[in-house]
Amino acid sequence: MTSAPLEADVRSPVTGGVEERYSREANAVVAKMIGKFETIFIRYPPHIEFHGRCDYLQQLGRETKGLPQKGMRVLAPSGSGKTTAADAYIRMALTTRSPGGSAKPIVKVSLASATTVKKLFQSILDQFQDGFSDRGTEHGLRKRAMACFERFESELLIIDEVQHLNFRSTASNDVTDALKALLDMGVVPIVFLGTEDAQPMFERNLQLNGRLLPPCDFKPLFAANKGDMTLLGGYVEELDAEICRLGLMPEVGRLNTPWVLAALQQVSGGMVGRVSRLAQAALEIAIRRGATRLEPYDLAEAVDRWAIPQAFVEFNPFRVGLR
Repeated sequence: MTSAPLEADVRSPVTGGVEERYSREANAVVAKMIGKFETIFIRYPPHIEFHGRCDYLQQLGRETKGLPQKGMRVLAPSGSGKTTAADAYIRMALTTRSPGGSAKPIVKVSLASATTVKKLFQSILDQFQDGFSDRGTEHGLRKRAMACFERFESELLIIDEVQHLNFRSTASNDVTDALKALLDMGVVPIVFLGTEDAQPMFERNLQLNGRLLPPCDFKPLFAANKGDMTLLGGYVEELDAEICRLGLMPEVGRLNTPWVLAALQQVSGGMVGRVSRLAQAALEIAIRRGATRLEPYDLAEAVDRWAIPQAFVEFNPFRVGLR
């Protein structure tokens, strides 16, 4: 175990006070600020690579329309920022298209647990605002979904929480077979987002695997890997700068120091999505106490109030040192 440097004492803040305001007026300010924080997207290199791979898949689909399509899997632990990166790609892709019209070039569905073939196509039809997605046979829902992809000129299907497809209702009714059929029929390219729990699903269906591009999985960042810690440092530095640029704090917090990064890595398990969520919890504390920058004090408080109760970590490295 190693302790944090004395000059980085987290027991008291450097700016602002300790008392936090919870008045109606303070709540309005905090809500507005946190709303702005939610708009932040950091150009994190693995996520930017993911965007490039999605763009390639979408363009490849245009060039091979009507022919068997390709898919891509993106597996990563919860909190790695998969969904955030996918939503950012959709926003970015839509800015390159002319406004108006009924086209829906990218369709994104998020699956509930134990999704069957029928539930899958119901979820897809919901994204097309089909008011009767709960009616019809599995075959009928499939035909309607395929017709919607054609009518709305869809070029990419993103399936989030794909680990929930890891469910076989009968030996002959595997959801992954239905997905392979969509690719084989040239309907639309597919991006599969999920946790590592989805790995067995891909391993058991080698025919589906044969339709996939090389994986774009996100890996946790490890403290012992210098390159990983450089990535984490860049992410934290950009997040801190964005907080300041948006006017959420008057000053940058200068959080890109070795011991703060090491503590953040332990709290987050190396998942940048969790780092962002911890920063959001810390930012609320900093705003409520009138701080002028985000400090290790706020991060330590956020670990106590958010990360430990949510079971992301069992101890607070900002207070007891690294383990």
